[in-house]
Amino acid sequence: HIGDVSAQAMIDVLRDKDSGVCVDSESFLTTASIVSVLPQDPSFPCIHYFTGTPDPSRSIFKPFIFVDDVKLVPKVQSPSFGNDDPAKKIPRFQEKPDRRHELYKAHEWARSLLENDQ
Repeated sequence: HIGDVSAQAMIDVLRDKDSGVCVDSESFLTTASIVSVLPQDPSFPCIHYFTGTPDPSRSIFKPFIFVDDVKLVPKVQSPSFGNDDPAKKIPRFQEKPDRRHELYKAHEWARSLLENDQ
């Protein structure tokens, strides 16, 4: 990609298992990926592509542009535990809550189907 590195080229790099960039093994798993397009012309917005799910080779890179008053999408927000969060309780981290958001859980389900040839 000499002279022209596109967002798609970077997504392809992050999905490359042969190079070791994308890891999908028993002991370690790529957790999420991001590609950002930062235009030199300030009149164009910066666009960020997030997976928010493991294994970029199977994940969708979702575009996002940060704007004022952005509306958060509930299905990609980790659950909030408020004052019951183990990170806030003393002693800290005595429990491990399930912080997976709905999209992550759906991705895990689809991944299990793929692994079992379903």
